[in-house]
Amino acid sequence: MKEHLESSEEFEFEMGNEAVLPHVEAAIAQMTVGQSANFRVKLPPSEFILSVAANSAETLSLLSSRSCKLEYNVTLLQVTEPLEERMEQALFSPPLSKQRVEFALQHIKESSAASLVDFGCGSGSLLDSLLSYPTSLEKIVGVDISQRALARAAKSLHSKLNRLLDSKEPSSKIKSAVLYDGSIMKCDSRLHGFDIGTCLEVIEHMEEEDAYLFGDVVLSSFSPRILIVSTPNYEYNVILQGSAPQGQEEDPDERNQPQNCKFRNHDHKFEWTRAQFNEWASGLAERHNYNVEFSGVGGAADIEPGFASQIAIFRRLEDNLKDMELAKTYVPIWEWSRQDVTHQEP
Repeated sequence: MKEHLESSEEFEFEMGNEAVLPHVEAAIAQMTVGQSANFRVKLPPSEFILSVAANSAETLSLLSSRSCKLEYNVTLLQVTEPLEERMEQALFSPPLSKQRVEFALQHIKESSAASLVDFGCGSGSLLDSLLSYPTSLEKIVGVDISQRALARAAKSLHSKLNRLLDSKEPSSKIKSAVLYDGSIMKCDSRLHGFDIGTCLEVIEHMEEEDAYLFGDVVLSSFSPRILIVSTPNYEYNVILQGSAPQGQEEDPDERNQPQNCKFRNHDHKFEWTRAQFNEWASGLAERHNYNVEFSGVGGAADIEPGFASQIAIFRRLEDNLKDMELAKTYVPIWEWSRQDVTHQEP
């Protein structure tokens, strides 16, 4: 016996933000556009069932008299990129995401960096993109708190690294790669003293006080020789969103005041103006003996309202690294070694 509870012809949601029940998202993540799926799960609390039941008395009778399951019928109609990426792609060629990769790539080449750690690597888009270019990198590491995103990153990186190795391309010098499950606001001595650290479009997903904590932790404990941090320029949202902010003052001294624009992504906890970002980065550099310079991608520094993505490049002033106490707080999710793969070859 089946009792119909509810249906929706179309329902749009963003993956990875707990917008739907976990088992529904898990099923949809394995589907392709146009594919349908039918699956059963254990019942949620009875209050959930009764809240959508057309006939509460009949449904309650079924729940109390039988062993019931909840059945879903789902069809995946369409997959679209998040609104933030759609806005950026509409205005920028190449897209801002690619411009940020090229910015990091340029600094890798200039510094002859051999090691890179991506703080808040997500599904590994930056690390994966860097593999498409010849660099001096020999070791790459990613850290994130999302095991689901790390699983996607591992699958992508593993496939691409093995493919590069099989093709014997001299452009790839990568000897090892690791993905860690862990908070970038906690220390792990294995990531101490890397040549370059990147944190691209990540801090705005934290609470603002956590962004300050991250800055102190990364420069005082991880101490990369170079750290590149990018975040949206809130003042640029007026262009991305295609409307002037309400009641905006023309006085340039008021540029650090909040404007009535929406954040670029509903998951952003804050977005800083240029003045706010400058204050945050300058304070960090002064406290931890780094130099900092400012740049960005999308737009131009000398044309209002500046860059779409504002970037701070920190450079450590001391050549000699301070010793760091042994601390292993991260859990390795995936590891790759050129030597191990070579040894596995027939």
